[in-house]
Amino acid sequence: MAVNYPQIGNKVIAKIIETKGKCTIGMKVGDEFELSLHKCGNFCGLFYHNIFQWVTLLQLNGTFPIGENPDVMVWECPNSMNRVKVELKRIK
Repeated sequence: MAVNYPQIGNKVIAKIIETKGKCTIGMKVGDEFELSLHKCGNFCGLFYHNIFQWVTLLQLNGTFPIGENPDVMVWECPNSMNRVKVELKRIK
C-alpha cells in the first residue's frame, strides 16, 4: 500500500551530527531523515518518541524561548550507552 503524507506546515529534517558508541539501529553521522507529525520513516522509534513534540513545534511554526536559532534544535538519544546527537532543522 502506498502512503501519501499530507504537507502540513514546515518540513523538519533530522541530521545525525554526533555519535558516542554505536547506534543500535545503525544511524551514523551525516544521515538525514524527514520527520513530521505523520512520519518517522527509518528514524529510531525510541528517539522519535522523545523528540516528537519538538518535531511538531518546528513543523507548526512554534518557537522555543531558549537557543540562538529558533529554526534549529539539538537533542541526544535516550539510550545512555550509545548516544546519538541529532539536529532538528525547520525548512520553511
